[in-house]
Amino acid sequence: MSDPIYHAFLARQLEEGQRLAAGSDLFTLQPLPERPAAHFILEFRCKGLAREQGRVVEKNLWRVGVFFPENYLRASVHVAEVLTYLGPVPEPWHPNIRAPFICMHLTPGAPLVDIALGLYDLLTWNLFATGDEGLNHAAAQWSRHQDPGRFPVDRRPLKRRPLTLDVQPFVAGGEP
Repeated sequence: MSDPIYHAFLARQLEEGQRLAAGSDLFTLQPLPERPAAHFILEFRCKGLAREQGRVVEKNLWRVGVFFPENYLRASVHVAEVLTYLGPVPEPWHPNIRAPFICMHLTPGAPLVDIALGLYDLLTWNLFATGDEGLNHAAAQWSRHQDPGRFPVDRRPLKRRPLTLDVQPFVAGGEP
């Protein structure tokens, strides 16, 4: 059965997601080749943390799958159905991520751009909660013992900021 509202939502998510990717040096969006696209791969090239050989280290490439099921606009959202951590880092280090699961608040109809911005905040440690143990208990405990000035690990904005420059010619010894 074809749902025109759901299909229009998917088309809008693709358009808005592509616009965000075009305005970012840190984010790319790849829709899967279905029409309309309900599956997307979001790639972030930002600093985040991972655990390798017992040490917490910085990494800079992360992929997350996003799937909008047919009932996405009408029903309670099951985050595990919508978001999947794909890699390539095998052990991302964040209280809200335990591969392949990501814990993030989603409401029915949450737009792809909002999801991308939220994921970016998680990956860069701009957003983390340690009040409970989250999905990754060890990362939650570790984060409580860190200097808060360590976070976020990447302070760059996901979207480029517009820069307007007014350039005037320079003439030595006189007015331009």
